[in-house]
Amino acid sequence: MKKLLMTASFVLAAQSSMALEVAGVNLADRAELASQSLALNGAGVRKKVFFDVYLAALYVPVKTQDASSVVNGAVPRRMELRMLREVSAATMHEGFVDSLKANQSEAALVTLAPKIAELEQVFKQVKTAAKGDVILLDFIPGQGTRVTVRGKTYTTIAGDDFAAAMLSIWLGKAPVNDSLKSALLGK
Repeated sequence: MKKLLMTASFVLAAQSSMALEVAGVNLADRAELASQSLALNGAGVRKKVFFDVYLAALYVPVKTQDASSVVNGAVPRRMELRMLREVSAATMHEGFVDSLKANQSEAALVTLAPKIAELEQVFKQVKTAAKGDVILLDFIPGQGTRVTVRGKTYTTIAGDDFAAAMLSIWLGKAPVNDSLKSALLGK
């Protein structure tokens, strides 16, 4: 009986740490970043034409449906991308740049150009994002955007402006997918 209760407790604990299953991937309901616990705000699939490209999950300190508060927040945020198909790093970077162009003014793009170039250098090192790879974009106020791919941290790109611009890819006025934006905001 004691063994059965311990097993049941373990199963319940394991289930409570998984908040959501999307595209066959179980996502944790919490993540730790900059000594702060973040909650899974929402998750969805990035589709291009009719292909599922990656699963995106947004972690924030307090759940919200307000995209602007996430983009412009002065709190840690995380965008977790889990690749659902193989994509060259060059194609991934090009997609990010296209989305940045759709969401930023020309003046902002000029200011962000050196930071976009830093991100490009990361993608050149990574070479490809294979199915199952995990990309973490950690937005840490006052520090910048920390990029981790397959468990290896590559760089932190300085500036809260770059963090906000990156988040606009998914949550801006022209997101990569409207349905993904809604899913990330828990709608």
